[in-house]
Amino acid sequence: MMVARSCGQVLGAAGFLLACAPTALGAEDDKLLGSGILDIVEIGGPVMIIILAGSVIGLAFAFDRFFALRRSRLVPKALVTSVREAAARGDVEAITAAVADRAGSLARILRAGLARRAAGVAEMERVMETVGGAEVARLKRPVRPLSVLATIEPLLGLLGTILGMINTFNMLQTTSAAERVAKLAPGIGEALYTTAAGLCVAIPFVVLYHYLCGRVNRAAEEWDLVGSDVILAVTGPVTQTATAKPRAVPATPADDGRAATGAATA
Repeated sequence: MMVARSCGQVLGAAGFLLACAPTALGAEDDKLLGSGILDIVEIGGPVMIIILAGSVIGLAFAFDRFFALRRSRLVPKALVTSVREAAARGDVEAITAAVADRAGSLARILRAGLARRAAGVAEMERVMETVGGAEVARLKRPVRPLSVLATIEPLLGLLGTILGMINTFNMLQTTSAAERVAKLAPGIGEALYTTAAGLCVAIPFVVLYHYLCGRVNRAAEEWDLVGSDVILAVTGPVTQTATAKPRAVPATPADDGRAATGAATA
C-alpha cells in the first residue's frame, strides 16, 4: 500500500503539472500565465499550494483504491467457481471448506451465513445481507476522501480568486486613473488561477470517485448471486407435492336405514 501511495504522489504531482502547464498558450515573455508552473504557484499564493497538496493526496488515495478494488480481489474467480460447483451438487460441506481459510469480503459473507445455517434460511439471508452491507461500507470508506476533495478544491479555488480580486482592487486604489485599466485585466487574470486549478483537480476526482464506487457496487451484485446459490444448496431442491383433500362420500339409502335402525335400538 505504501508503494502504491508513493507512486500516486509522484504521478499526482506530474499530472497536476501537465494539467496546469501553459504550453498551449505560447512562449512569449509577457504571456498571462507566466513562464512555468512555479510562476503559477507563486501568483496563486498559499491557496494554490493547498490545492496542489490536495491533488497529490487525492491521487495517492485513488491509486491505492485502484489496486485494492481490483476484481480479482473483490470477486475471486477460483473461489466463485468452487462455491458454485459445490452448490450445484448440493454439497454444503464443500462450500464450507472452500471459504474456511479464505480472506476477502465474499468469503466473510458466506462464512457468516453458513455459521447460522442451523437457525434457518431466513436467518442466513439476514446475516449475509448485514455482513454484505458492512463490507460494502468498509470498501467505500477509503474512497470517500476523493468526494471530499472534489467538493473542497473548487471552493478553495474560489477563495483564492476572491482574495486575489481583493488584492487587485486594493492595488488599484494607489494607482492613477490612466494606469488602472492597464493593471485591472492582468490582476483579474491572475486572481482566476486558483479557480482554474481547483476545477482541474476536482473534475477528475469526481469521475474517479464514481468509478471506484461502481466497482464496489458491481462486486456486491455478484456477491448476492453467489449467496443465492449457497442458500439454494442449503435448502435443497424444492419439491411440491399435491395434497389431495378427502372427498365426502354421499350416504346411500341403505346406509341411512341402518343408521336409523341403530339409533332406534339404542
